[in-house]
Amino acid sequence: MAHKGLAGLVAVTAAAVVAAVLLVRGNAAPKDDPLVGQPVLPEVTHRADDVGRITLVHGGAKTTLLRHGDNWVVEEKGDYPADAAKVHKVVLGLAELTFVEPKTRKPDLYSRLEVGDADKKDAKSTLVTVADAKGSLLGEIIAGKRSIDQLGGGNDGIYVRKPGDAQSWLARGTLQVDGAAPQWLDKKVLDLPQAKVKDATLTAADGGKLAFARAKPEDKFALAVPVPAGKKLKSGDPLDTPAGALADLELSDVAPAKDFAFPTTGVAEARYESFDGLVITVRLAQKDGKDWARIAASGTGAAEKDAAALNAKLQPWIFGLESFKAKMLETKLDDVVETPKPS
Repeated sequence: MAHKGLAGLVAVTAAAVVAAVLLVRGNAAPKDDPLVGQPVLPEVTHRADDVGRITLVHGGAKTTLLRHGDNWVVEEKGDYPADAAKVHKVVLGLAELTFVEPKTRKPDLYSRLEVGDADKKDAKSTLVTVADAKGSLLGEIIAGKRSIDQLGGGNDGIYVRKPGDAQSWLARGTLQVDGAAPQWLDKKVLDLPQAKVKDATLTAADGGKLAFARAKPEDKFALAVPVPAGKKLKSGDPLDTPAGALADLELSDVAPAKDFAFPTTGVAEARYESFDGLVITVRLAQKDGKDWARIAASGTGAAEKDAAALNAKLQPWIFGLESFKAKMLETKLDDVVETPKPS
């Protein structure tokens, strides 16, 4: 994530924020409250470029986002890269939050605004702690219920409370900080479009194989062995689906390979080769109810450099995959052939 100029962007919008708040609320906001129209987290507003650590606590879940240079990582996931755009929005959202109107001070009413203590079981709030790269605290809030265009004129609203302070507030701003650690990961793993696939061999855990190939990109895929007797290939190019399994491949979770005991039984394998010589091999297994994959690359010619770059990115990790992608990678011969209907 690029940070240069972030504080400047916040400063440019500050005057507009105050004006919008006063325009929307009119005389409804207490005139004698000095916080109305002021930043909820002034240190974050003034030092947005210095934000180096964001900790999110939601019930029993904790997510720590750390900045490494211009990049962000998720600490709980072995420092795997975070979704930089998503983190950028959070930093901006925190920096632009402004107080609009004081709300309840009664703890028994916090649940209506979802600003109760975030570490409680079944909590709907999120405790957000912001620090600089050296660990110095820049600000902390409990973020609660939010609503799109709550204040009118395109201004979103969110209820907030400072930890240890009974006073809750309606704040102006767009802030989305819920979700467990996997939801903050950079989900893009690799992209091998179906159009680039030359051949593939999918080997099931029981040893069954589905192999298909084509000579040229414009050709249709064909089975590498004859269709079994009494069967025919299903209509509608059924091999296109497994051929596209590695297109826009995204993770659902991730774990460091050095800490992950990958199963030694019940393992399937999918091998894909592209027309430019890149080979992707995916080993698949289930563990703890999730589909996990170990991915490796190799290549010849121009693809050798691409394979090396992919291995540097992929081999330190084991990737959780969405079930629909795992199913595509485990397509069997019986999935693509059928018994012809009697004429």
